[in-house]
Amino acid sequence: MPTRLRYDPLHTPSRVSAMSIERYPHTIYCIDTDYVAAGIACAYLVGDDEQYALIETGTGPSVEVMCDRILSMGIDLQQITAIMPTHAHLDHAGAAGHWMQLLPAATLCCHPAAARHLINPEKLEASARAVYGSAFDELYGELIPVPAARVRTLEHNEVYTLGQRDLRSVHLRGHAKHHLCLWDETSRGWFTGDTFGICYSELQSGEWPIAVPATTPTQFEPTWYIDSVTTIANSQPTWIYPTHFGRIPFDQRTAEQLIRQIEEYAEITASCEPHAKIEDITKRALLACLDETAATAAVQRLQADIALNAQGVQHRLASLRSN
Repeated sequence: MPTRLRYDPLHTPSRVSAMSIERYPHTIYCIDTDYVAAGIACAYLVGDDEQYALIETGTGPSVEVMCDRILSMGIDLQQITAIMPTHAHLDHAGAAGHWMQLLPAATLCCHPAAARHLINPEKLEASARAVYGSAFDELYGELIPVPAARVRTLEHNEVYTLGQRDLRSVHLRGHAKHHLCLWDETSRGWFTGDTFGICYSELQSGEWPIAVPATTPTQFEPTWYIDSVTTIANSQPTWIYPTHFGRIPFDQRTAEQLIRQIEEYAEITASCEPHAKIEDITKRALLACLDETAATAAVQRLQADIALNAQGVQHRLASLRSN
């Protein structure tokens, strides 16, 4: 029987860093989930008519601190009526079951192909343990199944209505086959999960933000990924809300540079020698996008992502060679 997370509604939040939760216009909050370190992954709380949707869940170990941060803004947790992970990777959906226990009136909304993994996370856990090894328990904790009766799957272009606010589900593949993004007309912004790449603060200091592809194993598909980025760019949004990390202004140059990197990754899978050092090649593709000043800090922040991206590229390379 999974351990049930309990939260005292009279609990007084601990001291909350000013940077651990940030309020944007249009009743949108960016909540640092403290995944690995500060500034790596976030969730977004989106509100209307005193109802809120939590986009991304964080991980099991992050739920209590996320609750503290939400309460620090004067928001009652029971106002959260929807939990909306963009896909089933654990930095995005690992705490889904915890939140559903904590919020008995909430509905979990997800891509149809993600639902089975959240209802029965055994395969999800096995896959993640294969990637993260002994670090799994510290990073993700316990995966709690979500009751099937409390899951609502969102089809492509389906609208979820939150008070007077519409969030439109758009299925955008490339990072994962079961990935959806959410279009928010109110802010003219996309909640992109990993589809518009990774954009840590170290990548936001130049003339325009630089986004790095997220090619985590095992479903990286460059053609789909490019199509998805193009779909987002063609909508001419005002804002992008990536999970890694925080709101960025949309800039066509960001999209173009992201697409060029994906094309380079595709070139790697098409031409790379079987024993080539994929991680070194993906790092070079990243460095080509950065000026000398940004490169050192960005590469330091992106070390784990570079390694995971290389694993995703390597997996695709192996799949192509086996066919």
